Amino acid sequence: IRDSARTRVSVITEPLAPNGLAFSFRRHRNEPWTFPLFIKNKMMTPLTAGLLSFLIDGTRTMLIAGTRSSGKSSLLGSFLVEIMRKYRMITIEDTLELPTDQLRNLGFNIQPLKVASALSSKAESEVSATEGIRSTLRLGDSSLIVGEVRSKEAIALYEAMRVGAAANVVAGTIHGDSPYGVFDRVVNDIGIPKTSFKATD
Repeated sequence: IRDSARTRVSVITEPLAPNGLAFSFRRHRNEPWTFPLFIKNKMMTPLTAGLLSFLIDGTRTMLIAGTRSSGKSSLLGSFLVEIMRKYRMITIEDTLELPTDQLRNLGFNIQPLKVASALSSKAESEVSATEGIRSTLRLGDSSLIVGEVRSKEAIALYEAMRVGAAANVVAGTIHGDSPYGVFDRVVNDIGIPKTSFKATD
C-alpha cells in the first residue's frame, strides 16, 4: 500500500482466531467525499444533496444509519465539507476515519478528538466517548460530529443535542437498517428516553 494511502487495519489472533492471524483492510480516499462526488458517481441525486445541504446549513441534529460498510462514515465526512469554514467543528472517534487532516489543510477549523473504543478494554490513558462528548460542551460553540454511536455515549450525545449544541450541527453514525431500527436501538437497547430521542431532527 502506498505511503499516502489511508487504511484501517483490523487484526485478530489467538485465542479469538484459533487458526492464526486474520486481517481486514479498509481503504479510505485520500481526498474527502463531497456531495458533488456522490452525485457524479450516481450515489446521490442533486435534490438529496440540496436537501442535506439545507439541513446542515440549518444546524440540524442528524444520525446517519446503515449496515456495515454501507458508506455511513463517507457520508458523514461529506457533511463536514458542507459546514462553513468559519465555524469550529469537533470530531469524536475511537478509530480515526474522518478526513480531519485533509479538511484542516483546506482551511477548515476542525479539532479531532480520539476516545477509547466501546468495543475493547480501555487503556488507562484513553478518555471514554461519553467524557469526550461532555468535554466538547465545555469547549464552547462548535459543531459536534461523532464517528459512531455504539453504546452509552449516546446519553451524552443527546445531552449535546438538547442543550450544549443547540445552535450547531450535531451529527453521527449508527448501525441500523431502518428508521424504526434506529429508534429501537437508541431507545430500547441503549436506553435513551423517548422524549430525548425527539432531539434527533
